[in-house]
Amino acid sequence: VITYKKACELDSFSFGITKKKEGKIKNFGMSFHDTPELLDEILTAHPELDFVQLQINYIDWENPSIQSRRCYEVARKHHKPIIVMEPCKGGTLALVPEKAERLMKEYNPQASIPSWAIRFAASQEGVFMVLSGMNTIEQMRDNTSYMADFKPLNEEEYKIIQQATEIINENTAIPCTTCRYCEKGCPQRIAIADYFALYNSAKRATTTNFSSQFFYYINLTANNYGKASDCLECKECEKACPQHLKITEHLKDVAAMFDVTHQFPSRKEK
Repeated sequence: VITYKKACELDSFSFGITKKKEGKIKNFGMSFHDTPELLDEILTAHPELDFVQLQINYIDWENPSIQSRRCYEVARKHHKPIIVMEPCKGGTLALVPEKAERLMKEYNPQASIPSWAIRFAASQEGVFMVLSGMNTIEQMRDNTSYMADFKPLNEEEYKIIQQATEIINENTAIPCTTCRYCEKGCPQRIAIADYFALYNSAKRATTTNFSSQFFYYINLTANNYGKASDCLECKECEKACPQHLKITEHLKDVAAMFDVTHQFPSRKEK
């Protein structure tokens, strides 16, 4: 939301169109890290965009905070070609749990683990480019080996990816089921389930680079949701949680990752 408002204030869309008319760029589009509702608003207001770049991978496809599938569906509704970023989730989907790896290798011993993630992204209709971060010549050769003659995932492979997703989700730091019962009585309006999903996603990441999860966290707090560090420890959330999670303690972990590190002011300080 903040980035979109700033882009509008700076008249960035008109600037991009002008440069396209001048022949200095061929296609004008945007990278997006926010809700499907905002994406729909932007693409409705700016049909001149030629493409949209989205975070799409099988672990984020149904993630309640990142909502890859729903953002993808919005882009398709507006007939926008899609560039995929984070197909391997910062390396997370290149090193999956042993149980998930065994499923993949039993089906296709020759296929690398990252190839499953990249092919998942590339198999979605409307995707015309998948951006894959590569650190070695071996990784580049692996990518080109199956993308040069690309074959979309078949039904059996989709089933294996679904099983792998369930296995990966079992290995989560906070076993939240996103029922959201905890949020209804929160006096600080903290997006507890979304923050836990982002925290789990960030903990699974295998790189130390600036996390895309932080973008989603910023966007949620900008939409008038309380930050994790705003928790008053009233424990109304814990009374409502059917999983009996120690929510207030988990929120401290979330705050340490997303608030303290970036020194956000707290509502409690106001």
